[in-house]
Amino acid sequence: MNRDERRRAFQMLKSLSVDKFWAHMNVLHTRAYAAAERHYQEAMDIVLTPKQKAAVVVKAVEIRELWDGMATVTTDETEMEIFNPPEQAREAT
Repeated sequence: MNRDERRRAFQMLKSLSVDKFWAHMNVLHTRAYAAAERHYQEAMDIVLTPKQKAAVVVKAVEIRELWDGMATVTTDETEMEIFNPPEQAREAT
């Protein structure tokens, strides 16, 4: 982004209501989470067997949901990344 694009994005964020701002932040965080998931999936494809990869995915979901108390993130409003729900990860086992 150049300086003008950043300024326009900043102005757009400042114009949002509180609820719309947090909805927008949820979208951005969902995209970041999806990108991180894609990164670790690609890394595991390179160095782990399919069985090991499936075990890591299940454990990551457990850590996020049970240990950290973070509910499943959806990507209804995102366009850039695809999020695989935990159900698909569990079926891979």
